[in-house]
Amino acid sequence: MNIVKEIMDVIDIDDEYIYLKTLRTEACNSCSVRSGCYILGGSNELKLKAKRIENIDFQIGDKVIVELPNVPVVKLSFLAYGLPLITFLTIVIILYLLNFSDLMSFLIGLAGTCITYLFVKFYDNKKIQNKYLPTIIEKYDKNQNINNTIL
Repeated sequence: MNIVKEIMDVIDIDDEYIYLKTLRTEACNSCSVRSGCYILGGSNELKLKAKRIENIDFQIGDKVIVELPNVPVVKLSFLAYGLPLITFLTIVIILYLLNFSDLMSFLIGLAGTCITYLFVKFYDNKKIQNKYLPTIIEKYDKNQNINNTIL
């Protein structure tokens, strides 16, 4: 398993998180965790949040070295998109076969999809939300000899 280290800029700080950004480079195309980054948006600028480390004092504008986690993109995509879609289709087909009207099947299927999204949101808040955050290793010192490399 490859661990990707990246130098990122601190753009905001609150009580719990530090918000970071970096620019995507050519090296991103060969990175093992690129699919996790690209699912966050297609722009050249990548913005992430990381858990705040209590014993290090960060300021906006600081550069930090972070480890980016390996994100199971397929699993998370299935939870966010596949499960609600399967729920919708299952409800609509079953209700249609039970001779409900098209409109009623659609509306109940839509309600089932909303309930599924609520369960996914609850699961995300309890199990996933902070699991795949980048880890801040240390503040970046310009004299350090580290590049944006895969170790």
